[in-house]
Amino acid sequence: KQVVSTQSTGSLYHTHIYAMPAKNGVDGTLHSYPNNPRAQLIQIAAQYGGSDVKLAADFQFGVTNTSPEFVAKFPFGQVPAFESSAGCLNDTMAIASFVGGSDLRGTDEFTRATITQYMNMAETQLFPAACQVLYPCWGLMPNNKNVVTKGLANIKSFMAVLDKHLLDRTYLVGESVTLADLTLAVYMRDLYNMIFDEGRRNSSVNVTRWFTTIMNQDEVLRILGATSLCVKPAQFDAKLFQQNNPKPQKNAPKKDQAPKKQEAKKEEAKPAAEAAPKKEKRCTFL
Repeated sequence: KQVVSTQSTGSLYHTHIYAMPAKNGVDGTLHSYPNNPRAQLIQIAAQYGGSDVKLAADFQFGVTNTSPEFVAKFPFGQVPAFESSAGCLNDTMAIASFVGGSDLRGTDEFTRATITQYMNMAETQLFPAACQVLYPCWGLMPNNKNVVTKGLANIKSFMAVLDKHLLDRTYLVGESVTLADLTLAVYMRDLYNMIFDEGRRNSSVNVTRWFTTIMNQDEVLRILGATSLCVKPAQFDAKLFQQNNPKPQKNAPKKDQAPKKQEAKKEEAKPAAEAAPKKEKRCTFL
């Protein structure tokens, strides 16, 4: 599809033709919680593929994805989950490939394999290391310095290889944006926003140039908006960690604690209504 715009400059007329993504016929509903980077990757891919992907408005994590209706369609119960007339998909990379179209996937076998290679690297190498660094900042993990140091070292090694690869390349594979670029860039976004200050960015100038190029694509901006770069690296948030991991009450009765014989005798003398034990409260976080 093309959009033609005509502008006049004095007595001259200039015609600009903008290429828009062609509708590839993929319509469907994406189930996920808000601000999920995996879901955002799928939404960006849909922008490139001209797919009509709508977010399920009534999705509640921990409720919707455990319901019998959801599990009947998506047996693994995980999100993102995509439902279309062609069927149901329950994997981020599979969904992004489906809604993104052939241009993002690659036009020949070797190109597709190379793109898949970088997508897998994002999932198996970058993502675990990023979690080791970012989760303590979000209060989701304790502040284990050895774990954080290991994560930073793995990220540094990964970035060094990527920086060398991008020395004379604009994109990871070929001469245009592919799922390789989108996947890695989306998975790096929180690192650039929270961890990679100016010093770290300057140590990987080629990756930073590539990252900003991808983040400033119209299709990416429509989903993510502008990406702010880190000024001061985030640190472990002890207060947030305590909120996410509340300590049990000191006076709480121990589980399966046997009653003392003397107490048992006293209980026999009480009315039945008073003798009934109180129900133990369960933690709402599983």
